[in-house]
Amino acid sequence: MKKILGIYSSSRQHRIGDGLLAHTLFSKRMLGRHVSPFLLLDHVGSADSTAPDACARQLYRGCNVLTMVQQGRLEYVDADGRKQVLNAGDVQWRSVTDEHDAASFRAAAAGGNAREASPQVLQLWIDVPTSASLSCSGKIVTADKIPSIALPDGAGSIRVIAGDCLNRRGAMPTMSSFDVWQLQLKSRCLSEFNTVEGRTLLLAILSGSVLINGDHAALGGEVVMLDRPGAGLLLETRADTTALLLSGEPVDAGSAVFQ
Repeated sequence: MKKILGIYSSSRQHRIGDGLLAHTLFSKRMLGRHVSPFLLLDHVGSADSTAPDACARQLYRGCNVLTMVQQGRLEYVDADGRKQVLNAGDVQWRSVTDEHDAASFRAAAAGGNAREASPQVLQLWIDVPTSASLSCSGKIVTADKIPSIALPDGAGSIRVIAGDCLNRRGAMPTMSSFDVWQLQLKSRCLSEFNTVEGRTLLLAILSGSVLINGDHAALGGEVVMLDRPGAGLLLETRADTTALLLSGEPVDAGSAVFQ
């Protein structure tokens, strides 16, 4: 089984786009090179002008951003003024340069439904070498194109957003060695996962409660860092749980630059 190195949480917040409030679950600034090749994971919620501790956002250039819409609709405007709309379940991959950053996102109207008009979004910043980046920056993959794998005994499912899982290729045709799996786990179920030994492994708990490898509990908003040796990961849920499992080859000399 994988050894747990630590369980972390953060209260850091910043704003993107039309005042959308982003909560940073982890970042390279917080946890250092141990999270490589991942740089930052934001949970973006609705606009909230009353948040007292929202600060200027962190910027990286020379990397890539994977945007995953959990709820609602999000509008993206590129440098040329072209608009794209991401709906619930959709994902987008794009390269970040000096001219492109997450401030190009804003909430999209959703037919007058106030709840749907407030998007819930994950943005994962990844240090991917330029030679391994996708040529289709700005590509949107719709929810129905993302493979979903049912777990044994009705324990839930895995959405394979990037990489490989049980011989299924993820929705994003990445040329670099990392996996992004979204786990939907039902309450009071036990699931075992086999990961790639030697990689960075992070488990971001988005909601719910889970016991990891039989002795460490993690709650929504917490990120679990696991050691690179070993491959097994055992999750026992205490409530319906949504989590993001991130596995990737470390980048020794990161190409992304913090601004």
